[in-house]
Amino acid sequence: MAKLIGGTRVYGSATVDGALIAGAGSGFMNLVGFTTGTSVTYTLPSALQYAGAKFKVTIIGAGGSGGGTAVTAGQMGGGGGSAAVVIAYITVVSSIYSLTYSVAGTTAAGAAGAAGAAGNTSSVIYNSVTYSAGGGLGGTLATSVLAGGAGGTPSPSAFATTNVFGIVGNPGHAGGVQAATTNVAGIGANTPLGWGQGGVMPETAAGQAGQPGTGYGSGGSGARNGTGAATTRAGGTGAPGLIIIEY
Repeated sequence: MAKLIGGTRVYGSATVDGALIAGAGSGFMNLVGFTTGTSVTYTLPSALQYAGAKFKVTIIGAGGSGGGTAVTAGQMGGGGGSAAVVIAYITVVSSIYSLTYSVAGTTAAGAAGAAGAAGNTSSVIYNSVTYSAGGGLGGTLATSVLAGGAGGTPSPSAFATTNVFGIVGNPGHAGGVQAATTNVAGIGANTPLGWGQGGVMPETAAGQAGQPGTGYGSGGSGARNGTGAATTRAGGTGAPGLIIIEY
């Protein structure tokens, strides 16, 4: 339903007191997406510039990059963790008609022979409240069997704040040296709610650097050494963050 405010509008022979504009309860018909930018001021559209209007913000951080390999044949780096996701339904306060946002960029691969890098945080600040989705942690170096990078942390978390839902990122798959009793995969973690597929472990016999995460907020895969190859390789890059505003 649209909201009635001041003004008049004529429909055929009938005059309605109040002009119809998009407002609280009108449903989400518009979408604005941000894939770049740090500490950018965004002015709310005119349909939201009155007290009590509502809009939805979805925030995704950047995924962690995958772990590298050292110089042991058969090593697999751990996968990068996926970013957190924060979904917030925000009510507009009178005269506060702008917000500030930052979008985490692509997470660079760690140096060859090193653990992956952690993804940066994406955030939105409105009415002095910060909503942030932390980046996933980097995957582990493949010196022994270790879990992949941990998932990012949301703030607020869970339902800590009214109408805000924070989702912790997923951890990347474990890396190490494949053995008869040990399963290692090194796949980058997916982001919650299905955004972005994590990087897939390379499958070449000789080995390969890690593969990048795809979409938004997913982790890169760890690097892989073939059974007859022993060299330092870098993990795949983590996918960048995203912010979506719906109103």
